[in-house]
Amino acid sequence: MRWVMGYLVAICVLLIIVSQSIIFPTFFMPFFEWQYQRLEVHETIDIAPAELTRVTTDLLDYMRGRRQSLEDVYGTVAGTYRRFFSDIEIRHMEDVLGLYNIAFMVRNIAFFTALGLMLIMALLRYHILHVIARCCREVQTGFILLGGIVAGLIALNFHRAFDIFHHMFFSNDYWVLDPRYNLLINMVPLGFFIHMAIFIGGLLLAASLLVIAMATIYLRSTANRGINL
Repeated sequence: MRWVMGYLVAICVLLIIVSQSIIFPTFFMPFFEWQYQRLEVHETIDIAPAELTRVTTDLLDYMRGRRQSLEDVYGTVAGTYRRFFSDIEIRHMEDVLGLYNIAFMVRNIAFFTALGLMLIMALLRYHILHVIARCCREVQTGFILLGGIVAGLIALNFHRAFDIFHHMFFSNDYWVLDPRYNLLINMVPLGFFIHMAIFIGGLLLAASLLVIAMATIYLRSTANRGINL
């Protein structure tokens, strides 16, 4: 039973890492500003850098639930003060918001589930750290191996993987935007998402390796203690 609970805790840790690795770069403004400069988004949209930063802040506030809608987001584009997001863009972002709400929910549920399981393990007088360290190391190692395969497949054709992702998680075609008319696709073109995927992959790898390293160090330090599981 202790190992079942240990693996459940390890899976919860993995879910926290995955969800947080997706959430963090989404709300990391320096990443957006770097991408805007690298992709010359200001020139493409014909908008002042400060104006684009303000619009992006409004968009991220919406994603955090700090504003009700994107319908009242305005900006000066090509010398014209206008509503920034079109109806189809707003509908798409409503769907995106739904996915991020799921990510937040998964992270929170996993966190409290892990705490609850560890409390039960403590009450049952299991050697919590030893069990969890072994389980986390195995789960994270498996995740890295599987993630490496998935990352390799995505790298072969990112555009195709991008389309597959949207077909899997969206039940409509609101995500199919036209750069001639929709500013959102010019704000975050395909090159933006490529670097976002690399950023997320880097966070996942770093966090997984950290967990494996910490678990390994702990297990080696207790190897000669003759722990009775």
